Amino acid sequence: MAILNSVLAFLGATPAAVTPGVAAPGSMWHLLILKTFAFVADYGWRIVVFTVLLKLVLSPLDFYQRYKMNKNQKITERLKPTMEKIQKQYGGDKQAFSQKQMELNRKEGYSYFSSCLPMIATLVVFITLWISMQTIAEYMTFKEYTTMYDEYQYVYTQIYDPADEENPTAEEAKLKPIAEKIGQDVVYQMYYYGLDEGYADKLRKSIAEDEEYKKIVPEGYELPEDFKLMREGTKRIDKVQASFLWIKNIWAPDVPWGDQAVLSWDAFVKGVDDYKNASTSKLSTDQQAKAFNRNMYEQVMGKLLSDKTQSRTNGYLILPILVVFLSVASQLLTMFQQKRAGQVNAKGGVATSMKVMMIIMPIMMAIFAVQYASIFALYMTVNSATTLFFNFAFTGIIRLIDKRRQSRNHGIATGSTRTVNYKQSPIIHYVKGANPNAGAKETVTVSATVGGNDANVGKPSKADKKAKKSAGSSVRSVQRGGRPDPNELMGVDMSSKQNKKK
Repeated sequence: MAILNSVLAFLGATPAAVTPGVAAPGSMWHLLILKTFAFVADYGWRIVVFTVLLKLVLSPLDFYQRYKMNKNQKITERLKPTMEKIQKQYGGDKQAFSQKQMELNRKEGYSYFSSCLPMIATLVVFITLWISMQTIAEYMTFKEYTTMYDEYQYVYTQIYDPADEENPTAEEAKLKPIAEKIGQDVVYQMYYYGLDEGYADKLRKSIAEDEEYKKIVPEGYELPEDFKLMREGTKRIDKVQASFLWIKNIWAPDVPWGDQAVLSWDAFVKGVDDYKNASTSKLSTDQQAKAFNRNMYEQVMGKLLSDKTQSRTNGYLILPILVVFLSVASQLLTMFQQKRAGQVNAKGGVATSMKVMMIIMPIMMAIFAVQYASIFALYMTVNSATTLFFNFAFTGIIRLIDKRRQSRNHGIATGSTRTVNYKQSPIIHYVKGANPNAGAKETVTVSATVGGNDANVGKPSKADKKAKKSAGSSVRSVQRGGRPDPNELMGVDMSSKQNKKK
């Protein structure tokens, strides 16, 4: 395209528009956002749809990570008494204790890396998207300007195009301010509202009636009969401004300070970054020099920069505040879940690290949100909100899986103990295979004596009391399930041989 434009310029033909020659970035994220999701015209909503769908694609990784973390937490809970014994055994030898801990965890199926791999994948996506979205913002900022530059030049040259640019005639010189004024009005119209051929009639009426035009337009002047607003084959130009809800320019930060709604020259230079160079934009050196200079920029954007009717405030820090709030909420939820599972000691080193991260991460997110394009802050906000939603959903699903798994595991086993009324009492754990006759019906003989002097099965039931009233001494047989009530066994020493026989 750059070569073609140079050839046309050399031959004296009307040069092609600059904008089609601007090279778009071509990485995977660029193609997805700029091309694949182009069916969503509004760029703000395009980022929202893209973020939600991306989160759905990555949700299996998130679920796998939480499932593995939940499994590790349960292993940690189960091995806690054993770990305490090992810690007492090895005393101050931290290296030996760590080695034994790793051996025991490995034996029990504790996974150190499986829960980290999805987190690494998510981090890679985050970093690459951050870089790509910043490049997209630079490209779109430059493309928006070149679109307005092309239209300005097209209108301008129809009104003022002297044979000798350096020495125009007196009549030609009178047309120059008219061309600048009409060109700026056209740019203003296409930036906020879009452009069609109907605006040409409005321009003709303004030249005849508007007081500002009367100051610079010679008496009797009219636009050429063949005057057109757009190049051949173009029926309409949609509005150039890329706004989203309260944000007037999504390629700039959501902040109330600085020239961000309509970029000043300094803000524009900073906003396009690498596109200042022809090697990045892929324009010819001549095209880049004509389009990218301060005088031309302020000439094309003159009315937009001086207009006082439109608010110059680009945003109100809403996205940065949401980013910080959701980041803190996500970390609080994660810390609560880990503490509840016993994975984090309230006074341990891990808890201290998490508290430090809870301060550092929101600050980092806030810096990203106020320094870079609003589309990245929008991505972080939507991503954090969907992450919280999936967190609650996955937690419920994992609990349901655990509940169904426990309902299939029959039998009783004892391990750790707890103190009840100052006495050590075994905690009852149902585990699969502990009782080979689990689930089967068994017959239990219950004998009772009037007066309640003998009752050999725990606390007398209603049936026992009724039997005592009806006879001085009676014997009856009842059937019950093979899975005893742990409350009946809580006070029994399950480690004794007598109870094992029973």
